[in-house]
Amino acid sequence: MFKGKTDTILNIQGERTLRGGMTLIEVMLAVAILGFSFTVLLTAASRCIAAIKQSQTYQKAQWTLAMGEADFPLMKTNDIENLSVGPETYDNGLTYTREVEEDEDEDGLYVVRARVSWDSRGAKRFDEVVSYIFKPIEDEDK
Repeated sequence: MFKGKTDTILNIQGERTLRGGMTLIEVMLAVAILGFSFTVLLTAASRCIAAIKQSQTYQKAQWTLAMGEADFPLMKTNDIENLSVGPETYDNGLTYTREVEEDEDEDGLYVVRARVSWDSRGAKRFDEVVSYIFKPIEDEDK
């Protein structure tokens, strides 16, 4: 059988009696430890929830990027001028755009930036994929 902490004290008649229980300091220490533990637990849980929401948004961005590339594919037969895609908003609220620009060397290499953007907590966020297209410069002398 479990017996708690006991203190020996003298009563009014001078006899010794045993009294069990916890002191106020022990109770306050236990409450402080529990409070600290709950704080750590809630902080960890809120960070996990934030990470889950961020990964869901990233997954939506990847899906929207794939849908944009499927709807507007890069093909050899397309003219460079026709590869740019204006803002295209999908059902999930994310916007797909694609910009094509010639690099600074003007040697036939073009930079293609496919971007998915969305609003998150009042800030504009985006995910971008950069690729390159080479189209040889045709000689005008031929």
